[in-house]
Amino acid sequence: MAEQMNINVPIEYLRDRLCKCGGKVFLQAMILKEIPALYSPSGKIETMMVQVGFKCEICGELMSLRPEDKTAEGPKLILAEGN
Repeated sequence: MAEQMNINVPIEYLRDRLCKCGGKVFLQAMILKEIPALYSPSGKIETMMVQVGFKCEICGELMSLRPEDKTAEGPKLILAEGN
């Protein structure tokens, strides 16, 4: 089992995640799943909440929990001329 390392970083050193619209306040976004009575511990139909991410308060766009790596580039095709 791998050891977990705790790192304390002052919050003022961390960058804010921003939505494409410029918003930086997000609300939890959840979906509701219906659990059939057959699978429910109570034997009755139940509802389960599943967190799917965060929704921008301004535009409503769903924000991924992992930021995209803006420096990463996709594969490149390099054509070389033969001699």
